[in-house]
Amino acid sequence: MTGSTARTSNYAFAIACTVLFSAFAFQLAYHAVRTSATFDERPHILAAYRYWQCGDFTANPEHPPLVKLLAGIPLIGMDLIGPNWDCGSRPTTSRDGWMAGASFLTENGTDRVVIPSRLMTSLISLFLAALVFLAAWEMFGRIEALVALTLIAFEPNLIAHGSIVTTDVGVTAGIFAAVYAYYQFQTKPSILRFLALGVGVGLALATKHSGVLIFPILALLLVVELIFRRPDIWAALGKQVIRSAAVLAGAVVVGVVLLWATYGFRYSALPNTAGNALSTEELIINAPSAPPDAANWTTVKTLRSVDAARILPEAYTLGLLYVVVSSDRAMVLFNKIYPTGHWFYFPVAFAVKTSVALLVLLPCAFLALSLFKQHRREMVYILVPALFFFGIALTSKMNIGIRHILPVYPFFIVAAAAGACALARKFTIAKYVLVALLAFHVLAAFRTAPNYIAFGNDLWGGTENTYRYFADSNVEIAQNHKQVGQYVKDNHITDCWYAPFGSAAIARAEQPCRVVPGIFGWDDGSPIKAIPPVIEGTIFVSSSGISPRFGNTFETFRGDAPIDLIGGSVFVFTGRFDVPLVAAVSHSSRAEQLLDRNQPEEALTEARQAVSLGPDDPRNHITLALVLKRIGNTQEARDELNKAIQVTESDAAAWRREKNRAEKELEKLNKQARGN
Repeated sequence: MTGSTARTSNYAFAIACTVLFSAFAFQLAYHAVRTSATFDERPHILAAYRYWQCGDFTANPEHPPLVKLLAGIPLIGMDLIGPNWDCGSRPTTSRDGWMAGASFLTENGTDRVVIPSRLMTSLISLFLAALVFLAAWEMFGRIEALVALTLIAFEPNLIAHGSIVTTDVGVTAGIFAAVYAYYQFQTKPSILRFLALGVGVGLALATKHSGVLIFPILALLLVVELIFRRPDIWAALGKQVIRSAAVLAGAVVVGVVLLWATYGFRYSALPNTAGNALSTEELIINAPSAPPDAANWTTVKTLRSVDAARILPEAYTLGLLYVVVSSDRAMVLFNKIYPTGHWFYFPVAFAVKTSVALLVLLPCAFLALSLFKQHRREMVYILVPALFFFGIALTSKMNIGIRHILPVYPFFIVAAAAGACALARKFTIAKYVLVALLAFHVLAAFRTAPNYIAFGNDLWGGTENTYRYFADSNVEIAQNHKQVGQYVKDNHITDCWYAPFGSAAIARAEQPCRVVPGIFGWDDGSPIKAIPPVIEGTIFVSSSGISPRFGNTFETFRGDAPIDLIGGSVFVFTGRFDVPLVAAVSHSSRAEQLLDRNQPEEALTEARQAVSLGPDDPRNHITLALVLKRIGNTQEARDELNKAIQVTESDAAAWRREKNRAEKELEKLNKQARGN
């Protein structure tokens, strides 16, 4: 290659890289601006604000603070209305996170708060893309790096979760950074690379509790490194083990120091407090799952011991405890509800939710045998972490979205790029297939925008059919309120109702329809109006509401054909509909609001009306029980809780969450009775 040809090639490569990074950044920003605040962003952004305001780490402890600290940077100089209690004056409960989080967004202007926070956290996604690009280039070559960058820049799952204020892409970047740094250190050791390894470990730990999996991943890679070196005598093996273990131990120390730094090097989760601010008992009883099983109890005891020794910040340790006791959830797959997670969920989710290009190219990594001869170490560093993480995910009992296995994506992307390029060099036809797949990949992403969250690949019918397979964050996390509002405007609709997923407060602020109780009812202090048992007009219903996962509230709509589907997750119906269960939930929600306002007698009237309209819905019995408990009628409250538990037996899988809640409330009553 002549000098001028080489320069031209370098210019073309630089331009291509610039275009791809720019395209990724544009899609992240586009999704951040066009979609509504998602379900988890309410407590995350409120926590981000509280962290910077006074260091209150009792807010959202189930996730470490690093991503939220980053998201909160744009909020520091803003004049915002905070929650109605002084920052740090008391622990911020989980309920506070959801309720006050919704009010925090709506009172300050949802987009005014959410969009800057999203754009800031999108930097993590760009950082991840840069790491993938550099790793692919260093390990395999610059063409492989270009292919990997194309794959990551247009992968809908990474765009979707990389442009909202959640922790999944953060831990993905942390794990990949640690593994890449370890590869570099083993290739050519240096102090700088050792520190990079420690920082990678710290990033994984400080972004999400699943980041602890970086420890067994690095341990596995250490074992493989020792095998590669094949020491001739056992003495040499012993020295290698000690030296390698010391390196990892040192990196762990650096990582843990970084973790402590994100908590301000303070043990207590509450500022200006020396002791414990969080209660393990309250965390366990308020967790959205059943009480921990025997295996989880062992972990709970271990975490309690770690907390007692103050080895790690209180909020981190007890947040991890909360994750452990909340890790068993109902699962929906192919419109069938399972009471707990199963091993086959993530393989199906990966097959449905992953782009066609990545699905087709990934097997190339295993078919290109020359890779395992020429790049043996590199293939180990790329495949072992991904396969290990995927394997651990198969044992998970919390199967509620592809986002929980995002850490496998950057590794699989690099592997797919390496395998595809190896085959393209060997077979001419493979080169054309690769170009065609990458072009299709780019077009698929543009066709999907901005509905990346509900993305499903064309092999399974596309984004418009993802709801047929899942009823979780693979389809909807309350991202489509804005699109509902735009649909109403474009179609000149004047009479409409909206049953959203997630926050009623945010839904009310972002579209003009009357909001009916959605999946999780009401979540702000605005007055609640009872819904009539018959409604008519244009009705927008969350696809999650029609799923059996959340009971029979919207059963009326299951047999009716929608006239449209918005964003892959919101059905549109027109006509006149009997909705007694919706009306019941509205009365139940009014009762809970009146109870919060210390109006128990008025709440009792609403709660009894809810039970009369929806006697087969356990939520109504639970609400009535809470009201009866407040007015001192503990025996009738106990009876209502037992009725709620009995009702759940008609569909144990769908009502599992409510059964757990009723059982926990019953345990509280019994505990109170024993105390008296």
